[in-house]
Amino acid sequence: MTSADKEPNPISKASQNSCGAWLSILIPVFNAAPFLQKCVLSILEQADRNVEIILLDDCSTDDSRKICARLAEEFPGQIKIMSHPANRGISAARNSMLDVASGEYIWFLDADDYLKTGAIAELRTIIGNQNPDLILCDYDKRRCLFKKSFPGWGRRKEYDISKLISGVFQYRKMYIWLKIARRSLWADDLRFPEGRTFEDITTTPRLLLRAKSYYYTPHSWVYYRIHQGSFMASVTRTRNYFDADKNEQVAQALAGFKEILAEQNGPLSRNMAFYMARFVAKEFVKLANRYNSDKSPRQVPLRHYFERMQSASPISFGQLKKQYLMRAQFINYYYLKKAFKQLENSELS
Repeated sequence: MTSADKEPNPISKASQNSCGAWLSILIPVFNAAPFLQKCVLSILEQADRNVEIILLDDCSTDDSRKICARLAEEFPGQIKIMSHPANRGISAARNSMLDVASGEYIWFLDADDYLKTGAIAELRTIIGNQNPDLILCDYDKRRCLFKKSFPGWGRRKEYDISKLISGVFQYRKMYIWLKIARRSLWADDLRFPEGRTFEDITTTPRLLLRAKSYYYTPHSWVYYRIHQGSFMASVTRTRNYFDADKNEQVAQALAGFKEILAEQNGPLSRNMAFYMARFVAKEFVKLANRYNSDKSPRQVPLRHYFERMQSASPISFGQLKKQYLMRAQFINYYYLKKAFKQLENSELS
C-alpha cells in the first residue's frame, strides 16, 4: 500500500484532544489483589493521556477494591472505577465496561496479567499507519516465552477474513486479550454470554467475522499468568474431577457459529473447515479425558457432549480422523481415536 492509499489516521484527532481516547483498556477485577497493581502500572508506565483505563470490581472479597481506589486517586482522570453490587462474573464485567468505554479501540486485559514494555507504542504506530479494524499480538507465559497466536510473520494489513478466522482456529488462541478491536465492531449487539464459562470461544469468532481488515504483529504484548487460583487452572488442571456444568458450556461454546459463518461468508474453504473441526475435536478430546478420569456416577453420558460438539464442527469427527491421516497428523489422529474408544467404552459400562 502506498502512502497515497493509506486510510486516514484514526488517532490524530484524539492525540490533539485531551478528552478523546484513542484506546480503552478494560480490566475486570475479582480477587486480584496480588497482581492488580502490576497490571495497571504496566499500562500507565507506557500510556499517554488519551488511553482510558477502566477497572470494574466484581464484588472482590480481598483488597482489590481498595487497590482500585488508590490507583484512581494517584492517577486522576485516567482511571475510571466501576463496580457491580453483586458478583456477576467476567462476562458481565466486560459487558458493563463495553457499555461505557469511549476509546476508538478496545483492548481487554485480565487483572492477573500485564502489558509488556513497548506494547502501546507499537499498537499506536500500527493504528496510525495502517488503520485496521483488528490487531492481533502474541504473548509470553511462565516457562514458555513467546507464544504465537497466529500463523505467518504478519506485519502487514490484510483483508482476507477467511484467512483471519482460519488462522485463529489453527493456532487455537481465542483469548480476547490478544485482539484489539475497533469499538464499532462490538456495536450494541455483540456481548459476552453472561453466566457461562469459556466466553472467549463464543465471542471471539463472531468478533473476527465483523472485521473488514486486520494486522498481526509477531510480538509479545501481554504476559499471561495461569496461577493456582485462576479460572483456567480450576477447569483444565484439576485431576480426576469433571465439572458437569462447566463442561456442558464448553460443549456449547461454538454452537451456531458455523451457520453464521456460512451465511455471511459463503461456503467454507477446505482449510477453514479443517481447522475449525480440529479446534472442536481437540476440545472434545480434552473433555473426554476429564470425563473418564472422574469415576464418580454421572447422569449425562459422554455421547451427549460428543453430539453437541460434533454438531458445531463443519465436518464430522469421523471425516476429521481421515483428514488427520491424509495430512500426516498422526498424533492428532491417535488422540481422537482414543477419544472414540473412550466414548465406546463409556456406553458399554
